[in-house]
Parts: sequence; C-alpha cells; structure tokens
Amino acid sequence: MLSAETISAFFIASVLLAVAPGPDNLFVLTQSALHGKLSGIMVVSGLCTGLLVHTGAVALGVAVIFQASALAFTMLKLAGAGYLVYLAWGVFRATPERISMTGGQDNSLGVLYRRGIIMNVTNPKVGVFFLAFLPQFIDPTHPQASLQVGLLGLLFIFILAIIPPVYSVLRLKEIKALRS
Repeated sequence: MLSAETISAFFIASVLLAVAPGPDNLFVLTQSALHGKLSGIMVVSGLCTGLLVHTGAVALGVAVIFQASALAFTMLKLAGAGYLVYLAWGVFRATPERISMTGGQDNSLGVLYRRGIIMNVTNPKVGVFFLAFLPQFIDPTHPQASLQVGLLGLLFIFILAIIPPVYSVLRLKEIKALRS
C-alpha cells in the first residue's frame, strides 16, 4: 500500500511542518506559559482534532477540486492570507490595556480545546499542506486511496501530538533559564 520510502518522506515533511513557527505552536506555547501544561495539552488535543477535518476533506476528494481548479486553489490561498491579515490587524490595533496576561478570557479546558480545533481548521499552512501536499504521497491507482490518506493523516496527528508539547516544554525551560 504505502512504501517505506513514501512514509519516510511524509514523516520528514510532517516533522518539518510541525516544528515550523506558526500560530498553532505560538498558541500552545503561550497557553502553556500562562496557564500551565494542561492548558497546552488541551490546545494540542484540539489541534489534533482539527486535523481530522483536514484528513476527512482530502479523503473525500476536496483536494481533487483544488488540484483541478486553479481558481478554487487561489481562493483558498487568498482566504488563508486574509485570515493572517485579520490576525495581524488585531495585534496591531491592540492597546496594552486590551492585552491581558490573565484576565478577560475564558481559559477553561473546553474553551482551549475548541480554540485548538478552530485554529487548526482555519490555519492556512495546515490547509495548504493537506490539500496540496498530502495528495502527492498517495497512489491514486490504488483502490484504497482514501485509506492511504487516513493513514497519513493519523501519522501527522501523531507527530502533532508530540512536537508542540515538547517544543513548549523546551522553550519554557529556556525562558525560565533566561529569567534566572
């Protein structure tokens, strides 16, 4: 079904994507630093759940639509870029009074889990990876191409379940060492 070479190449690409700086890693780090490791773990759990949406979309053939239609793929990229501009505008306009380190937000574990899902589903980096890059590892002539997508999606979820928490722990230790 999937060759060892294909799985290895996908694994390496997935690890590189997971360690690349982005809004997901930053949010996990921030929540872990502000509210403890359990908060970071809940965000990661939400991020992993969001990956099920991406995996399902590819398995159901949404990637084929984007590969066949340059307009649809361009609109996806523009939507992702627009979302990043929206986030940047919010940060740019924020005053020190509006940026609170502890109050003003509901940081219950359920809310953090849902934020993780929403962040992952709307993260253009992950969307483009799943819609444009993941299909490159699938053998379309194989009768169970959807199963291949599912297996690679689960591998990516496994990687995402490990890397951001490890990254957060290492960065938090580094931050604590700098404060000492």
